[in-house]
Amino acid sequence: MNQSEMLEMLEISSIAYRDNQPRCRCSKLIVIENEATDAECFVRIGENIVIIAFRGTDSNINRFYNLCFAKKVIPYDNYDTDIRVHSGFLATYKSVRSRILPLIPEEAEKVVVTGHSLGAALSVLCAVDVQYNFKSKDVEAYLFGCPRVGNKAFAKSYDKRVFKTMRVSNGNDVVTKIPPKILGFHHVGIDIHTGSVALPLVLSFRDHTSQSYYRNLWTAMNFR
Repeated sequence: MNQSEMLEMLEISSIAYRDNQPRCRCSKLIVIENEATDAECFVRIGENIVIIAFRGTDSNINRFYNLCFAKKVIPYDNYDTDIRVHSGFLATYKSVRSRILPLIPEEAEKVVVTGHSLGAALSVLCAVDVQYNFKSKDVEAYLFGCPRVGNKAFAKSYDKRVFKTMRVSNGNDVVTKIPPKILGFHHVGIDIHTGSVALPLVLSFRDHTSQSYYRNLWTAMNFR
């Protein structure tokens, strides 16, 4: 994991909002969609690497699932655990899960999962899922503008499994502050903060844009 790779993953996360995808260094690009949840995912398969990028919120259907704050048990149908995650995020991820996992080739050594906003939340669920089902693979996650996905038990379990997770937050990005901690939600991964100082009770929608993330990350990397 390095700075240039972080910028590359932000670019891939950002173009996930586009209908047309530019050429990439990977040899194969597969688009996965689900109309019911309006989930969209781009799987780039290379010689030894797979990059899975989830699109962020882009419709009212996405917003509906974003607001489903009720917690649901994870792993799947295993209720003998304290782990809980955002039910809307889980429902959205599960709507494309069965089409993503079979695409990961046996010979792939590394799987990188990335996304912005809702895409980052889905990336969290996907990264830990991939690690659980493909234990021999190196799993990394780059999260941009990521909301809190699960409770403390989930965050603790996730960080042990996918310890190579960079969660980038920008200024006072409103999405990184929800769902609120008072509801029992916790962040995962290593927090990389860029932009203005994060302040309590200060919320910014402008800080959530991909452009703002890219500008501040680029500035921080080139003027140290």
